[in-house]
Amino acid sequence: MKKLALALALTLPVAFAAPVLAADGDPWIGLELAGGTDGAVRIRDVVGGSPGERAGIHAGDEVISLDGRATASPPALIAEVLKAGVGHTVKLELRDPKGHTRTVSLKLTPRPDMEVLERDSLVGRAAPDFTPTVQAGAHLPRISSLKGQVVLIDFFATWCGPCVAMMPHVEELHEKLAKKGLKVLGVSGESADIVAHAAAQFHLRYTLASDEDDGVSQKYRVFALPTMIVIDRRGVVRAVSVADPDAVDQAVAAALAR
Repeated sequence: MKKLALALALTLPVAFAAPVLAADGDPWIGLELAGGTDGAVRIRDVVGGSPGERAGIHAGDEVISLDGRATASPPALIAEVLKAGVGHTVKLELRDPKGHTRTVSLKLTPRPDMEVLERDSLVGRAAPDFTPTVQAGAHLPRISSLKGQVVLIDFFATWCGPCVAMMPHVEELHEKLAKKGLKVLGVSGESADIVAHAAAQFHLRYTLASDEDDGVSQKYRVFALPTMIVIDRRGVVRAVSVADPDAVDQAVAAALAR
């Protein structure tokens, strides 16, 4: 994955019922789309806090039409959303995985900027689950199995200057707070070899995992590096921070105190 630290938007296969690189403020529903069956568009995921979630749309549903106009492909649905515009209330005809159809109405709102989207879709919600592909440090099981402990996930890259600058601080948190229940996990979209070598290169003793297909980054809506996620003892995301060690320290301390 190639990102400019603190800058570039994450590229998803199809993002949020609006073009991947559309400007913030374009109309959106908050859906990740894929090709469906019988001339419909399948919903891969629904963004937390989006108009689609509020309307009761679920991953696995298929969109048949918007305002009575067929939407046979993701680009066709995107075009209809853009045509309708911000503020318009649209009707979506949906088909669930069992083949039952229903119609929902929702008001198109401006797509939020990436920082707001990431925060609103994660904070206060169960942390997206995954099993780290560990390349260095202690083995960690699925994130959902770590309830009872506080988890700090650091999305980094070895070429990212702000990420490297943050590493000593992350290592210090690991060393000081592991016995109090903090688990630290670094996740990078670089190759397994690069991630494995990073432990010795930067003198890191916390767990490092590779994410070569960017699947974990996509789950966490990562758009800039370094992004740090604090998950509390109940498995709920409590903070999302981009290159802000003070915010991370406060969130970790608060989570450990609960």
